[in-house]
Order: sequence, then structure tokens, then C-alpha cells
Amino acid sequence: MLIVRDRSERGSTLLEMIVTVAILGILAAIAMPQMGDWIRRNSISSAAEVLQNGLRQAEVEAIRRNARVEFLLTNATPSKAGIVTLVAADNGTNWAVRALDESYAPLANTDLAYVNSYTMKEISPDIAVGGPASLVFNGSGRITSIAGAAITEYQVFRVSRPLADRAICVFVTPGGGIKACDPSLASGKPFACLPLVTTQMCPTA
Repeated sequence: MLIVRDRSERGSTLLEMIVTVAILGILAAIAMPQMGDWIRRNSISSAAEVLQNGLRQAEVEAIRRNARVEFLLTNATPSKAGIVTLVAADNGTNWAVRALDESYAPLANTDLAYVNSYTMKEISPDIAVGGPASLVFNGSGRITSIAGAAITEYQVFRVSRPLADRAICVFVTPGGGIKACDPSLASGKPFACLPLVTTQMCPTA
């Protein structure tokens, strides 16, 4: 008995499969660069948020203890065990928060000195942070230098990543205000750096 199958029951032909794979390849080629841009932008946002949270924790801890607490950038891998000897560095790749004594030296007791730390490679190995090596929050939440001198200008940390189409700046006011902003946005727009933080303080590229 001859069985006539409906055309809808046929399997895909080789030509149809080749065309389908070709279309999927074209769509993937179009989408991949956009996906890469999104991943880079998202990693910058995540790194800026982590940095901002670290600064806020340093400020809150200084007020809670009514003592000096330092937020520092470092090129070393921070840890509780090494918090006392950790060296601060301008534009360091990682950050740490530690409590200081009256002479602005880290507390000798590791348990008391260590507050928090973060290694930026946990977000991405090529995240870059530009900014001052060290800020100290005093018991009233204001910032000073590591030598105890009052700071009268905004302190800006710029978070970026190679090939990314944006950067985010996290800045600290002399009074201890901590905010993040986008230097590429025009003044007056939400999340814009201008006019408080200029492009000289936080370049767009």
C-alpha cells in the first residue's frame, strides 16, 4: 500500500539546514559586539558600586568608632593577615579599609585594624581605578590626608576598562559625601558629573 506523507511531515533538507545555520551565524556576528559592549559597561558599573560601598563602609566605620579609618588603593592583593603592612598606591588595582591610631598608622592588632578589602579581578582582570592612594575619614565623617591635613577639594576615583564606551567616577566631598556619576552625560541630566565634577577631574576617555 502506497503511503503519501503530508509535506509538513518531511524532515529538513540539507539546504534548509545550511541556510538556517548561515542566518544564525549572521545574527550572532551582529549581536556579539553589542553583547561585549554590554558586558564591559556592566562590569564598570559593578566595580564602581563596589568601590562606592567600600568608601561608605570606611566612613560609617570611622563614625561608629569615632576614630580614623583609611580607605586605600593598592596594587597588592589585600587580606586581613596583611592589612597592617599593606602599601597604598595611586591608581591601585584593589582597595582596602583599615583603622588607624592617633598617629595615622594602622592599628597593630590585625583584628582591630581590618575592616574590609576587595580584589577588582573578581569583577574583571582589566578593570582600572584611577584615584588617590589614600583617604582618611575621621570620627565626624570628614576626609583628611594620611598625614591628617584637611582636604578641601573633591577626591575622584575613575573606574574604566579597555575598549569600554563609558567610565564612571566615584567622588568624595570634603564633608564625606560619596556619589557616583557618568562624565559623558551633559550637565543637568541625572547621574551626570557636571557641573560638580569637571572633565578635567574625570575624563570621559
